[in-house]
This record gives sequence, C-alpha cells and structure tokens, in this order.
Amino acid sequence: MTVASRAGALRRRTLALAAFLAVYSAAALAADADAVQWLAKIQQSAQKLNYSGTFVYLQQGGQPLTSRITHVVDNGGAERERLEMLDGAPVVIVRTNEEVRSYSPDTKTILVEKRRNKTSFPALLTAPAASIAEYYNVRNWDQQRVAGLDCQVILLEAKDGLRYARKLWADKTTGLLLKAQSFNEKGDIVEQIAFTQVEIGGGPEHYHPLLAKRDGGRDWRTATPPITEAKFTDAGWKVDMPVPGFRKQLEIKRGMGAGVGEVGQIVYSDGLASISVFLEPFKEGEKPMEGLSSQGAVNIYRKRLGTHVVTVLGEAPPACLTKVATGVKFNEPGTAAAAQR
Repeated sequence: MTVASRAGALRRRTLALAAFLAVYSAAALAADADAVQWLAKIQQSAQKLNYSGTFVYLQQGGQPLTSRITHVVDNGGAERERLEMLDGAPVVIVRTNEEVRSYSPDTKTILVEKRRNKTSFPALLTAPAASIAEYYNVRNWDQQRVAGLDCQVILLEAKDGLRYARKLWADKTTGLLLKAQSFNEKGDIVEQIAFTQVEIGGGPEHYHPLLAKRDGGRDWRTATPPITEAKFTDAGWKVDMPVPGFRKQLEIKRGMGAGVGEVGQIVYSDGLASISVFLEPFKEGEKPMEGLSSQGAVNIYRKRLGTHVVTVLGEAPPACLTKVATGVKFNEPGTAAAAQR
C-alpha cells in the first residue's frame, strides 16, 4: 500500500469515526432531553391527575410504613387530598388546596395549618425539570413494571457529589410517579417509596366516597401549631447556602412549649432533595451531641455556635450537610461583630 493510499484509508476511518460519534452524541442528547421531559410529566401528573392507591415507605435499617392516598382535582380546580397512615399511630391528613388538617385519634386532636412542605409522594419534584437537570445528569435507564403498570425508569446522578443519586419510575401512560429510590455515595439504597396498588384517572366523583370519610368528632380539640414566619438576619444570624441549586423555601419559628422556647427552621430544596437548618437556644447543663450522625436516608450535622445549637438535617450526603453548616454564622445583636455587618 502506497503512502497516499494509507493516508486515504486513515482519512476514511477518521471520517467514519467522526460520523459515528456525531450520531452517538445526537442520540445521547435526544435521550437526555426525553428524560428531562419525563421529569416534567412526573411533576405535572402528581398535581393534575385524580388517583388513589396504597404505597410503602422504607428507609435503610427501618421498618416499612404503609399509607393510603387519594388525590382529586375537582371540576372547579380545587385540589383535595387525603393521606391515611396505616402503620403505627393512626393519623389522617386531609388537604384542601393550601389548608391542611391533621387528625390524631390517639389524642383526639385536629391540627389546622397552612401547607408549608409541598414535597410528598408522589409529588416529589418541587422545581422545574430544567432546573433539576442543572445539578443532576438525567437519563432514561430502563423500562419496568410497578403495581402492574408499565413504567419508564429515569436515573438522576449528581454532578457534584453533594446529592444522592435517584431512580424514578413513571407510569408510561400518565407520567404519575409510582416508585422512587435514593442511593448514597456507596451505591446502597437508603430510601424507597413505591405504590403497591394504584388507580389513576376517572372523574372526581369516582373518588368522592374515599374523600368523604368522617374524621374527628364532637369531643375532639382543634388547635393551630405555634408557627410564625421569621427573618433570622434581624436576630443576628447569617445563613449562606454554599451548595449551588439549593434555594430557600421557607423561614419559620416553631413554639416548642414551656422551658424550650422557639426553634428556628430554614428549609432549602434543589427540587428533589430538601435540607433543613434548625436554630435553637443552647440549654445550660446540657451537652448536645455534635458532629455527624445518620438515620436511614437522613444525615444530621450538629454544632454549638455561641449561645445556640445549629442542626442541619436532610436527605443528602454527609459532605453536603457539613458544607451547609459552615455557612451558618451567628453574632449576638449589639456586639461589635454584629455592628460591623
């Protein structure tokens, strides 16, 4: 083979390889775009569809917990939901749009409050799909069945190592999320939640008997949890979120009863994972456990900060919570440090 012919063959192989890579890259981009569209379907279906079913929640090292949920959007657009805990202490949570009523038969108490946490299965996604895709590599992974329904499985892998990987099973017909798993940095499943039986679709009147169940009674007590909006910068706190993508969802104070006082809570979310920062007064004589600990999928980081204890809690890797804790600073109002802010 002459030098010219060898050069020609090499050029043809190079062009063929470039063409293959171009086709492969285009296919990969199309698959990623399709996976992001599935995220959008998952988010919309949980809010717009009528459905009812039973699901099981399981954390690593814990016992399975079973619940029954019914979700209906009336013809007038009102959103109603009934969630009944079937294991452990009996609790029923009834939501009408943003009003939430929690019924506890053991104490005969009805707690009435505004919905603050808008993350609940199957409505796990709280940010636009494109926003979630900024911090996760999103791709179609497999097709499987859950509760007798064909599903598209979507894999989400963190781009920065500061979030858990996730797998989401979406019903291929409606997009409703039927199963979700979270994986730690070792690849272990630390949390799973999945429908074991579900009915999707149909008019709202089909589900009204499930929503019309009577809860409470004449001798029950109605109460409102002592929760107020807060602005902790006014009290000397500076809380910077050093992990990109986590946006502040709420900032509140909770009354914890006599001798405890108020505990502050700031909640952040990246659309999938949530992190709470708790700010509470330090009690003299107590020795709060500091450092890292974990409970199933939830990791916890505590530290003493002046006259307070800071607790960072969330379904995220320890490195993430440790990083978040470094962004929490406190200066007693009136001190020189506070005056210089």
